[in-house]
Amino acid sequence: MELIKFFGKGPGFWVLLAILAVIFLGIALIVLKSSKKRYAGRILIPVFFIELALLFGTMALGFPHKGEVGPGVVPGLWIVGILTFSLLLFFQAISKHEEKDPPWGKISNVAVFILMTILYLIIMQFIGYYLATIIYLILGMYYLSYRNWKVMSSLTAGWVIFSYFAFYRLLYVPLPRGILIEWIFG
Repeated sequence: MELIKFFGKGPGFWVLLAILAVIFLGIALIVLKSSKKRYAGRILIPVFFIELALLFGTMALGFPHKGEVGPGVVPGLWIVGILTFSLLLFFQAISKHEEKDPPWGKISNVAVFILMTILYLIIMQFIGYYLATIIYLILGMYYLSYRNWKVMSSLTAGWVIFSYFAFYRLLYVPLPRGILIEWIFG
């Protein structure tokens, strides 16, 4: 348990992150030099998410326990789900039950979407979670060339309503209200 506490925060976290990065790079080099080169994306993406789940799982195990249900329960459930499905995808890829990787598309689209996500996280601090999420989801779907406004509106409304009830009402997670919203509405 002490080892988990060490790796869950402070300098231990950075050590664990460095170890996982080295392991990932090692696996990437092995895959890219092997006969599985055509399955590299289908192998490396699940490996990345397995490592990410292990990293966040280590952090979540360090959360304080308050009775039977503590703050680590929901992250723990997500981590178990991510690990389960990532392992399934990994084993399908190495057993050749998956198609070969498709040719590369426009990497600039990925960069634009990452930039949009960073802006979303920044804007959320000013206009709040709900308004920022509405803008982000609509712009994201539009950028990905989806133009059915009825579906875009219903998906966005559905997610905002779900997150309100699931996080704010059920789990009592205070989502960012935003500096501007607090200034206007108090």
